Amino acid sequence: MLRQFFEIIPFYLLITILKILPFENRVYWGGQFCKWLLPRVKKFSERVDTNLRFVYPKMSSRERKEFIKENSKMIGKSFIELMFNREFQRRINKINYKKKELIPLFEAKNNGKPLMIISGHIGSWEAVRAVLKNNGLTSGAIYQRNRNIFYERLHLRAIKEGGEPILEVGTSGTKKMIALIRSGGIIALMIDQAVKEGDYFQFLGKPAKTSTSIAEISLKYNALLIPAYGIRRSDDKIDVSFDKPIKLTTVKSITQEMNISLEKRVRSNPTQWYWPHRRWK
Repeated sequence: MLRQFFEIIPFYLLITILKILPFENRVYWGGQFCKWLLPRVKKFSERVDTNLRFVYPKMSSRERKEFIKENSKMIGKSFIELMFNREFQRRINKINYKKKELIPLFEAKNNGKPLMIISGHIGSWEAVRAVLKNNGLTSGAIYQRNRNIFYERLHLRAIKEGGEPILEVGTSGTKKMIALIRSGGIIALMIDQAVKEGDYFQFLGKPAKTSTSIAEISLKYNALLIPAYGIRRSDDKIDVSFDKPIKLTTVKSITQEMNISLEKRVRSNPTQWYWPHRRWK
């Protein structure tokens, strides 16, 4: 526990210091701080470097180092947005989206059709839930408990600002999620983390173990399954897009389509994805 406390101190200090700044400055300096700090964290930089060498074997060592710096900056910005999520959720004027892309969601909700939003840890992922919340489509989410108990408190509180209920990964959380969508609620799911159970599907040109549970649930309950992403622009405004619903065909086809959807965004905005994930372990 003592080790966990010392691990979280830099982040507590960062958040405390940034509170005195306007929101945009917090995001900027949070990004700059992480651009300086994270490449110096051996476990982080080695994991990102390993993934980059695996996916982009022709990328030079120098290119990877620059990539890691930029990726660290993007992660820092998203982290600050999450830590100040109550304020971020209200800054809808900084988020660009097309209202017409929400029409299928409104129709599903009005008709009592289960609704599942899928996304990944790319760009400003909380921006998707901000758009939903500001349009009367508040979503719950599935999250994975953090091993650091001190960060866990901050993390859970921050996620709840985007909408509730927040359900933990696992059998119990899955049952609650099914009950939620069957009762007219909306759930937002991240599809890019490593899983213990699942099958191998292509992701960024490599086989990655991927959960098939989302596809199975969407088929069983005839859910509307919509990919959505928040991509950060150079001016730090965010473009949120809601793709067309994934066709409910087979478990294999649906799962691969989910990976393809996320892969397109990662290939278009590679430094904005959360590369420390052990996606191909």
